[in-house]
Amino acid sequence: MASRSRPDATERVMELMMYLLARDVPKTREQIWRDTGLYAPEGTTDRRLLQSSRASFERDKALIRNLGVRITETMEHDGATSYTIRRQDYFLPDLQLTPDEQVALRFAAAAVDIGETWDLEAVAKLTSETAAEPLGDVDQPEAALALETADAAEQSASALLPALAVAAAERATVRFAYGGRARDVQPLALLCRAGYWYLAAMEDDTAKTFRVDRMEGDVRVGERGAFGRADVDVAGLLPSEPMEIDFGDDLMARVRIDATMASQPTAERGTVIERHDDGSVTVEARVRNRAAFRTWLLDMGRHAVVESPPELVADITSWLTALAGETEAVQR
Repeated sequence: MASRSRPDATERVMELMMYLLARDVPKTREQIWRDTGLYAPEGTTDRRLLQSSRASFERDKALIRNLGVRITETMEHDGATSYTIRRQDYFLPDLQLTPDEQVALRFAAAAVDIGETWDLEAVAKLTSETAAEPLGDVDQPEAALALETADAAEQSASALLPALAVAAAERATVRFAYGGRARDVQPLALLCRAGYWYLAAMEDDTAKTFRVDRMEGDVRVGERGAFGRADVDVAGLLPSEPMEIDFGDDLMARVRIDATMASQPTAERGTVIERHDDGSVTVEARVRNRAAFRTWLLDMGRHAVVESPPELVADITSWLTALAGETEAVQR
């Protein structure tokens, strides 16, 4: 398995921030360097390496602060400075959104195409606390059901995330049950896609991802520093397109997009297979995540029509019917 001597600056800053956030007690610079392996190795006497590492450490702290994240510093009894990121300084407090406000937020996120998946992830996090509340006496629209699903997944994963974050930062092996069998892996990082958390890890010298809410039982963390850093493009382990992230389906959808939207970035999330004289296009999109597919359709509104496969057409028709009924009930 290949290894690299140093992570790049972006990886280093993110790992440092994750490490400080996962700690219950502040850590000194020496402890941080030893636990993470991000800077000069423990015991080194190389003057230039120590100076370079100290400069990198100070720059990384400054970058974290520039991101708006407060690092709390504490003076220890021996004069050393220790560091931590308090959860209350990092996480947004509960906004206490009502069920109707959650639905409105979903519509707002779907109405603006920013070319990334941040909107989907942000909405899932902002609304996860209250998503399971009922929306009156009528059936919930798909937007609320998607939030409810994300909420359940987040609750399942929340107890495991701190241990996994620590293991990734300290290069400690992890053991857990997944897919009906025990897994022994070398964690690399935690990823979030479409409201779900994934552990990127090496298993049998192969880079893989494991959905955290599908882990069975507890996570057992081994000794820190048990393995070197793998030369892996962690971000590339999951598709950047939310529709292609595996949620149990694997369909090839065919969608007709009219001339109004055909040239917009949103339409380009599918592959154009036919161009029509009226300016419209037919695109194909792989669908392994129906909730993300529906969000994409909401983004295009009446300018897109699902043509196949039949089971997906029926599913979208049923979803839109329920959504229209709920919207009418809210307006009354």
